[in-house]
Amino acid sequence: MGFALALLVSIVGGYGIRNFQVTDVEEEYSFSDYFHLRMITSIGSLLIAIIYLVVMMATGKYSTHKAFIILEIVLLKMVDAVEGLYIGRLQQRGRFDVGSMIAAFRMFVSTLVIFVLIWVCDNLHVCFAAGLVIAVVLDLVLLPKANVYADYRISPIQIEKIKKLLIYAFPICLGLTLHNYIGNGPKYLVDLYMTDGIQAISGYVMMPMFVITVLNGFLMQPTVKSLGDAWNGKEHSRFKRMIARHFLIMIVLSLAVLVMGIFLGLPLLSLMYNVELGQYRTEFSFLMVGGTLYTLSAYMIVLLTTIRRQREIAIGCIIAVLTYVLFGKGLVQSFGLLGASYIYIIANLVMLIFYAVSF
Repeated sequence: MGFALALLVSIVGGYGIRNFQVTDVEEEYSFSDYFHLRMITSIGSLLIAIIYLVVMMATGKYSTHKAFIILEIVLLKMVDAVEGLYIGRLQQRGRFDVGSMIAAFRMFVSTLVIFVLIWVCDNLHVCFAAGLVIAVVLDLVLLPKANVYADYRISPIQIEKIKKLLIYAFPICLGLTLHNYIGNGPKYLVDLYMTDGIQAISGYVMMPMFVITVLNGFLMQPTVKSLGDAWNGKEHSRFKRMIARHFLIMIVLSLAVLVMGIFLGLPLLSLMYNVELGQYRTEFSFLMVGGTLYTLSAYMIVLLTTIRRQREIAIGCIIAVLTYVLFGKGLVQSFGLLGASYIYIIANLVMLIFYAVSF
């Protein structure tokens, strides 16, 4: 629950503005505007998380110890959200290499500290607190050094521009929040309507599904600036060639993960968890197909952000969520885990088709 809440807070805190910022080639909004917006959204989402934790403690559902651990995890993700503003600025200025090295080093060191302390002292409160301190210190040290590439000047807040940016980017924030739900939709449905045993199996089978999203994210994120340059430079032929190449790469990579998952992933997971997963090969394959469609829809969100069609982002995600709501329960209760894979494919396909038509 701690990581789920932290991820949600991170998405809302980031307000879905990262790719919008990167593709703001002509700098319609200054870094200072993005900075003030990020402070407002980050503080707002953090306050909501704190209120939620206080309510959970007051009702006796969370102990104080558990609430503080969750708060530390939330704060760790808030570091990601604030850091993302600076990394986005570096990418906007064509130095994503510098930003990615800072982010990778910070995440590696802070994560290493957490794991080492878990092994040494087995106290989650101390582990996450130490990881948080290390993360903040590293960003305070490393990010200012990148100012030579990015120009992090902060000017007084311009209320009207911030209001405009809040309204303009809201559909992206809403869309990304719902998109996160869509990606985890099969898990939520299985948790709601299936037995504990099937819930455990679904966790194992769905694990490789997220590999597709992560790998494609690593490959596609560095190309966002180039997409923005091509679109804003009215280089439409180049823009279309880049999109076609990216789609081809994502599909080929997804197929490779599917094949490796069937012949290597499932046997390894069976050994790791001492459960025979071979009988779930069909469900696994369908979930991987759904994962591919989900990844393609995520890329379409990047493209729609680039061409400033953010309203369609939210509409597409709302349609997909409604698909889950209308058909998810029936499919899962009728076909079990296979039904969860069916609705995952259907919801993502509907969303992808809507985005393709809107584009």
